Amino acid sequence: MSATVIREDGAYHSFCGLTCVGWLYQKIKDSFFLVLGTHTCAHLLQNVLGVMVFARPRFGVALIEESDLSKQQPELNAIIDEIVADHHPSVIFLLSSCTPEVMKVEFDGLARAVSRPNLPVLFVPASGLDYTFSQAEDSVLQALLPFCPVAPADDRRVVFLGSVNDAIADDFRTEAARLGIPVAGFLPESHFHDLPPIGPGTVVAPLQPYLAKVAGRLARERGATVMNSLFPFGPDGTRAFWEDLAAAMGKAVDLSERERQAWERLEPHLEILRGKKVFFTADNLMELPLARFLKNAGCTILECSSPYINRKFHARELAALDGVRVVEQPNFDRQLRDIRELRPDLVISTLATTNPLVGHGVVAKWSTEFSFMPIQGWSGAATLAGMFTRPLKRHAQLDPLMDDPLWVAGLMPG
Repeated sequence: MSATVIREDGAYHSFCGLTCVGWLYQKIKDSFFLVLGTHTCAHLLQNVLGVMVFARPRFGVALIEESDLSKQQPELNAIIDEIVADHHPSVIFLLSSCTPEVMKVEFDGLARAVSRPNLPVLFVPASGLDYTFSQAEDSVLQALLPFCPVAPADDRRVVFLGSVNDAIADDFRTEAARLGIPVAGFLPESHFHDLPPIGPGTVVAPLQPYLAKVAGRLARERGATVMNSLFPFGPDGTRAFWEDLAAAMGKAVDLSERERQAWERLEPHLEILRGKKVFFTADNLMELPLARFLKNAGCTILECSSPYINRKFHARELAALDGVRVVEQPNFDRQLRDIRELRPDLVISTLATTNPLVGHGVVAKWSTEFSFMPIQGWSGAATLAGMFTRPLKRHAQLDPLMDDPLWVAGLMPG
């Protein structure tokens, strides 16, 4: 059995795809991310990513001014020279934004024109016109794919697909070694010239649920086998992930005791989560595995909605959500009516809608934050659970204060 997916007519209420820079520039340590955009793009990256004016992060914005509107193509060579002098990157990613896409800037040609013999400049479509913000990572990985060496058919190793921080990556390498699973590397790796070889013998193990397009290209263009399993979120997903990966490599493992111990360590969180009603609005394409984890943690999932559901790539997660209302591209007005009627204990919502929901007395959590946090695997389970319990604990602490007239009036006692 599998969850029945209801498709509605809602537009994406998603964050801007440029924010993928926030986790990817830290992951790919010899990269530079150059955004072709407006002052609004620059303010977004500076404010949302917490970058101070004297910091030297490996990303920047080539600003489009009024004088650029009459030019056939933006002029970026001087900016590339400055980036090379200051940062010495091995690769530059040229990210599109809404305004130049509307202006019909020919990004592929622009990227080729400013590439250097030893410094590729790779075009990455990242505007919010076509993608949810997390899918911009998919675009970055597709740009990297031609630079992955071609592995011979007899090279039977695993490539983990998706950006995770170094601690989580080390955890996955260690677990693979413990189970006797040979690893070719990660896509992306920490350095551009360390990209893993991928070929017909490669087993691709996706770590993130928003990478369906690059996974499809790996299967079509390299003949790789893309593992279809649960994503490694929570003890339940992590156990299924490793057992399925071992099976794909011809090994049989039973991690039931490991899963039981992991759930046991989460008991302080589970005491808070059990019986809670949770509602997911659509945002980051991580909703399906997050809802599945909460379901197995004892929550009632009132609705799990997502901007886009790939029936093949998300098949196992959909099967695990049998009986849950799953909605693709939901109508947000309808969701607001349902939230008022169903009164969930917790709503996971977008950055734009969370604060208004809180203003109406709803306990809500930014879904954006899940994209930046180390929540995969055995070592990420506690972080994952804590992201759901923190807003519930904070609300429980604030409730008694609302009965205090001094607090409500905004006055401090003398």
